Amino acid sequence: MFASSVCRVSITWKRDCMRWLKKPKTVDLRPFEDYLADQPQLSLPATLDPTGPVVRWAGPLDIRLGRIDLDAMWRRLGDRAWQILQRRRMQAIFPGEPPCEFARYLESLHRSSPIYREEIFVGLRYPQHEPIFVPREVFKNHAYVLGGSGSGKTSHAIAQLLLQLAEGYIDRKGATHAPPPMLIVDLKQNGDRYLRALATQIADARGQALRFFSVDPEYEGLCFDPFFCIRSVAYPLKRSEFFLKALSMVYPEGYGSDFFTDEQRTQLNEILYNDRPSTMDEMIDFIRHATTGKSGNKDARGLYSALQALQYAKNVHTNGAPIGRDQLIDFERFYEDREILYVHLDSRALSLLSADVGKLILFCLLETASRREKEGRRTQCFVAVDEFHRLAARNVVEMLEDARSAGVGFILAHQSSSSLKTRDTDLYGNVFENTSFKQCLTLEDPRVIELFQTIAGRTVEYKHGGSTSESHSKGTSSSSSNTYGSSSGVSTTTSMGILDAKPDSRTGSDSSSSSFGTSQGTNESRGQSQSKSWEEEKISALTPEMIAAVNDTNLLSLMHIKGTGGRCLTPTGGRPVLVQGLYPFTERCADDMTRELWPSRKITDSDWYYEEARPSLPNRPAKDQTSRPKREDRPQAPGSARPARFGGPNEGDRRKLEARVREMAERLAVDMLEEPMSVRDFSRVYQLPMKVIVKIGATVGLDLSARQDDLSPTEVRRLKQAFAAQPPPEETP
Repeated sequence: MFASSVCRVSITWKRDCMRWLKKPKTVDLRPFEDYLADQPQLSLPATLDPTGPVVRWAGPLDIRLGRIDLDAMWRRLGDRAWQILQRRRMQAIFPGEPPCEFARYLESLHRSSPIYREEIFVGLRYPQHEPIFVPREVFKNHAYVLGGSGSGKTSHAIAQLLLQLAEGYIDRKGATHAPPPMLIVDLKQNGDRYLRALATQIADARGQALRFFSVDPEYEGLCFDPFFCIRSVAYPLKRSEFFLKALSMVYPEGYGSDFFTDEQRTQLNEILYNDRPSTMDEMIDFIRHATTGKSGNKDARGLYSALQALQYAKNVHTNGAPIGRDQLIDFERFYEDREILYVHLDSRALSLLSADVGKLILFCLLETASRREKEGRRTQCFVAVDEFHRLAARNVVEMLEDARSAGVGFILAHQSSSSLKTRDTDLYGNVFENTSFKQCLTLEDPRVIELFQTIAGRTVEYKHGGSTSESHSKGTSSSSSNTYGSSSGVSTTTSMGILDAKPDSRTGSDSSSSSFGTSQGTNESRGQSQSKSWEEEKISALTPEMIAAVNDTNLLSLMHIKGTGGRCLTPTGGRPVLVQGLYPFTERCADDMTRELWPSRKITDSDWYYEEARPSLPNRPAKDQTSRPKREDRPQAPGSARPARFGGPNEGDRRKLEARVREMAERLAVDMLEEPMSVRDFSRVYQLPMKVIVKIGATVGLDLSARQDDLSPTEVRRLKQAFAAQPPPEETP
């Protein structure tokens, strides 16, 4: 009975094990994991089927099992169980939310070798899952990201580039490179909260505050003064070209178009040389009075139309009133302090103004970078422009060619190549050719596919064919024969002769015969013939299957890298490759970044928009009211008076006005603070020997004999006043 029970239990246990192997059920693996962690020697106890018969043990049952193979046990768990165990392991290591795969992968690479700091990790090669690295030098020659809505263009492609390009690094020669300054241009209506939160994180990592500017007055931020940003450009012709190109006033050559370009340039040059405006308001007022009215230059009126909106724009400082430098966009400070500047341009509600301000900001940056490069102070910086097509114009695309030599690398991102087609020209080809890094998260435009097929080259495809024939025949034959025969006869012999005395003889015979025969045969034959053929064909390396995979797989992109010069750790041979991307942040962290609101103003009175934005000039004294032009002759501009230069009918009024302007200029020169400068610069500006400056400084209590730092504005003024008070040198006979 006991042996029967043991046998029954053993059979039941084996049946249950087989059932568990064939039909896995969803079970809680935590007790199993805890058990494996506590037991050094693994063993499985005997189990009973909970629905089977109940067996009462007569004694302890000893079932000995062999050592279990752990690898085989883990392989049997399946992918789902592996994910559960991995999640529990990560929760044990990181009590909070575990880091994303991108951060862990990048950190492990940085720990493994320092040379990875000089290269940018952009994803994993598909389907080999090998890392792809791109040298930083490639991004100095501009990057281009193309992807439809929701493809991860901003949250994946731009974010991973900005995070890594913003870091300082040590190159292979051992030289240390500080974190570069970065300009991020956001052209969405209400701004991209994710992108601004990313910029804030980068600025916080540097111990800085994020510099923010927006054309929307409801957001708090910096002010932008174009004249202040180009204060180092003193050449009037250069200023003229700057404004004409930045505002897209240089039309392409054609019937009539170049005529308006020449008229606008002539008018602007005349104003800059003759009137010498010191603020944007003055320049715009001079342009208005020169191009409007009955006697105005109507052919150059487009210049005023392009500039007049800047006078009404909030956060655009045009009147030149004193304002703190920390409240203005200053690209010289941007380079020196390596700032993170975030520019928000509402390209839907304020599309025209945003386009003008955005182009002016980019051209001011390029002008500052070009001047620093000329002076030997070249500093690499990066500019990321999201929704670039809303800012694209011929002048901006041409700027890419000059930005590379000035140390400005662009990261351009938008949704469709057709959006770069303007009324005058198609800019997509220029953008495609002037960028060394290209990443496409969607491939739906036939023109984009054709360009990638061209640069992908061709690959050899072998087509194999063949045929096989087989024959089988089998036959059976049989035959039978039956023969029967019989014969009988009687013969009588009579001999005649003298000597023969024998009587006659008689003989009889009887015979019969029969035969039977059977024959049978079987024959079988088999035959087989086989033929093979192959054909070689050259086809495009970008196959329809690759295009379908890019459009269907999340974060799978087609990437093309050129200009590596053999310095890349993972060379691609100049051909497009499939790359599987990774999100740089966890889902929870990305959601928090998306929900973070921007600091904004609370505007309760709508008159604030009119009072603060209305352009105005200083009020004239009562005695000069007669010098104003008549109302019907004055251009219809809110709150503006005619500037100093106008042809009035009364010559005496003109002389009074000029004297008044000179008086105000002299008073302003006395009250205005001086620019800080060193003793050597003071000597060069005023053409004085160092000994004379030291002597003059001693008269006002300044010891300049060993002075190395800059003189304060007050000290510069004291020196100038002391120098002016010096008696002129006596002429020797």
